[in-house]
Amino acid sequence: MFFVDLKYEKQLMFSKRVDYDVEHELHMHDWLEINVLLENKAIFRLLNSDIAGEAGDVFVFRPFEPHYNLVQEPGRPIVWILVLFSPSIVKLIPQGYQLLYPFYSDSVSPHIEKSSPYAALIHQAAIRAYEEEQRKAPGWETQQFMYFIDILIQIYRYTLERQAETGSTIVDSGMILVLEYLLQHMTEEIDIQVLIQLYGKGKTRFYHDFRSLMGVSPNQFIHRLRVQIAMHLLDTTDRPVTSIGFECGYNSIHYFNKVFKEHRGVSPSQYRSRTEYWTE
Repeated sequence: MFFVDLKYEKQLMFSKRVDYDVEHELHMHDWLEINVLLENKAIFRLLNSDIAGEAGDVFVFRPFEPHYNLVQEPGRPIVWILVLFSPSIVKLIPQGYQLLYPFYSDSVSPHIEKSSPYAALIHQAAIRAYEEEQRKAPGWETQQFMYFIDILIQIYRYTLERQAETGSTIVDSGMILVLEYLLQHMTEEIDIQVLIQLYGKGKTRFYHDFRSLMGVSPNQFIHRLRVQIAMHLLDTTDRPVTSIGFECGYNSIHYFNKVFKEHRGVSPSQYRSRTEYWTE
């Protein structure tokens, strides 16, 4: 497995991809990723599972989740639209942080089958967004961003609907408020009592439901977000590691180094000086 160092000037990227691989090493990255399968059958490979997909399907890969798209039928290459974006882009969307919930929760399968009306809407928006960039008519970036917002909304609505249908833990408005608060204040000192009050169901229930939905504790979730920001700053600035640690919410450089290494396997300084990718 290897980490891919994705460096883009823009926070949002649409591209059309073609792949012939039937086997490939898994990779991961810190961007949020949406795959919209256009042609032939694919295998969406995760660390512990393979999910078969066909043209019309949509697949959501979560940040730091090892994955790769593979051809299901040798000789029939898969074609898909790849959407990559930084979570910071949702600052431009009213209540945009709510739309990131599906990318951080493990409560619903990331596979949206073509039979779902949400998959059809996502396909339409992704194709039009890609075509806007190819034509580059006046105002294309604004139009593309509007299609992108529509994609996020459809994924969000699909996630909430599936939770209700399957009887899995449903994300109520209180947990959405908690997630939004964490994403908005991730680099600040977080008072857990504020999160419990936002959820409104008591301390024990809050911790249980948060872990059920996110797969980690509130503190682990905060560290994961902070490390993601730190990686971006290490990639795109020449600021000292100490300064970056402070900006990401760590008052102790020793603790920042410790947390970063726990998540990435290397120290912040080693991460900055790495090659294009590093293996695990």
